Amino acid sequence: MSRLIDTHFHLDHYRNHEMLFQTINKLEQYTLCMTNSPGIFLSCKNMYPETKYVKFALGAHPCEIHNSSIIKEFKYCIGQSNYIGEVGLDFSKKYEKNKQLQINVFSEIVKMGTKHNKLISVHSRKSEEMLIDILRQYRPAKCIIHWFDGSKKHLQELINLGCYFSLNSNMMSENKIHSYLINIPKDKILIESDGPYTKVQGKRYKPVMLKEVYHIVGNILEIENLDTVISNNFKKILIS
Repeated sequence: MSRLIDTHFHLDHYRNHEMLFQTINKLEQYTLCMTNSPGIFLSCKNMYPETKYVKFALGAHPCEIHNSSIIKEFKYCIGQSNYIGEVGLDFSKKYEKNKQLQINVFSEIVKMGTKHNKLISVHSRKSEEMLIDILRQYRPAKCIIHWFDGSKKHLQELINLGCYFSLNSNMMSENKIHSYLINIPKDKILIESDGPYTKVQGKRYKPVMLKEVYHIVGNILEIENLDTVISNNFKKILIS
């Protein structure tokens, strides 16, 4: 069995993050830990040594973007990680007031990420048209769409751009979209937990549940040996 990979996890959002850090390393699960801002990224890097299994991504979550100074902070930190996330656009009612600022920041981040060939984990909510326009402009080679919940049309446009898609257990129960997740090419699928924001069998996600996430996704999409498929896909995106 291939070692399990979690491409989107929020270690710092757990109260017992120190214990979970040890658990992930003990389980030997490759885990990309997202952060919501450059400041949080630096705090995580200072608190925890990077290991073979735990990597921290440099983030600027759209819900945490309040002014353009975050671009300067991002530039300062970008050389300290091969991974960018969580970044993206969120035009839901609560955050639409800073829509243009989000666009400006995300555009700069994708531009930087593409230039330095970073892996980018992307958040999108009610913003697919603009997000696709930005990705089409810069064409990042290592783009993962996290928890996609857009339309079938947008899904196909993102597939055409060569994006990967990280799927979690909750997505499998969202009937409005999981019926066409089967359209994602098998070689573009990755697994995420998005812990602590998902549940497995009614319980808040913990790293010991990652195997069950693989089982749930594999069953719904009817993919045998999903661990091997994900391992091959992750290796491919890393070297692209």
